[in-house]
Amino acid sequence: MEPTPEFAKKCREDALRKYEDERQAFGLQMMTMGYYKVKSLLSEDGLRKVGKIDARRENDESFNREFSEKMWKSTEEAWGQALGQLMIKISGAYELKMGQDIRVELPEDLDEDPKLDFYA
Repeated sequence: MEPTPEFAKKCREDALRKYEDERQAFGLQMMTMGYYKVKSLLSEDGLRKVGKIDARRENDESFNREFSEKMWKSTEEAWGQALGQLMIKISGAYELKMGQDIRVELPEDLDEDPKLDFYA
């Protein structure tokens, strides 16, 4: 199939939809894996500290919400860094060139191609 602008737009929209579907599930899985990995390495003192905070989370809804937001922010930050590195590796495997094969700037008319911030 000839890569027309319409075809390219459809491919990007499809990729974005699939990315968004997977991102939520993976973010939760990544955070959970990190949590259990940390717990698997705790000393007795570390277990006491984590237990104390987990007990507070169970009994204090406000603290739990703040703690959860902090964990999500950390997960998103780590995911963003990992995703950037992965994209570089995948681009390299395909021998793609920045600015030629991969857009480095968004088009001026975002109404024509929404959500391109995903690709930047």
